[in-house]
Amino acid sequence: MSVPHIGIDLDNTIIDYEHVFAPTAERLGLLPARSGLTSKACVKRHLCAHGGEAAWMRVQGQTYGRFIGLATPYPGVGTFLRTVRARGVHVSIVSHKTRHGHYDPDRIDLWGAALDWLDRHGFFTVEGGGLDPAQVYFETTREAKLARIAALGCQIFIDDLAEVLLSPAFPAAVERLWFTGGRAASDGGGLPALRSWADVLDTVLARL
Repeated sequence: MSVPHIGIDLDNTIIDYEHVFAPTAERLGLLPARSGLTSKACVKRHLCAHGGEAAWMRVQGQTYGRFIGLATPYPGVGTFLRTVRARGVHVSIVSHKTRHGHYDPDRIDLWGAALDWLDRHGFFTVEGGGLDPAQVYFETTREAKLARIAALGCQIFIDDLAEVLLSPAFPAAVERLWFTGGRAASDGGGLPALRSWADVLDTVLARL
């Protein structure tokens, strides 16, 4: 089976923020220093319980903007990109991301911050995966993201959010790959959990 076009989500799929949410919340004064919280899920649960949804949205906006430099690529994503690109596969990134973070007085451009992060980590070089900046798409709504995936004609789409892949509006002709990044995965609606980019690569190579 030929797979000429693969689409990939960005946040928490290529970019690993798992260790960034707690330091961001601490720097914003929403968590005490050395709070002991480490995972995104723990930070979200704590903030929503003690500061409400607005506190969590503020941390998200700052994590994806001002503090994105603390984030790292998921292990193996560079190898995945180099391998599929060497086989002639076209790769696009399609991200659901607002232009500015919620509750961010500095109005940091999240799209620009993400592109700068990809550039700094070498993803636009041949050695780093050979992504084309013109093939990085930011959509402000989930509906627009799904429409973009359909318009691009992707055969496969990789995302960390099962609810995106299971949306009734997700294009039916596109194969859905659920990347969990090693996080607990208990609600995938029947989707197989791919815990690492090595797992994703094995799955995709079996289809090439």
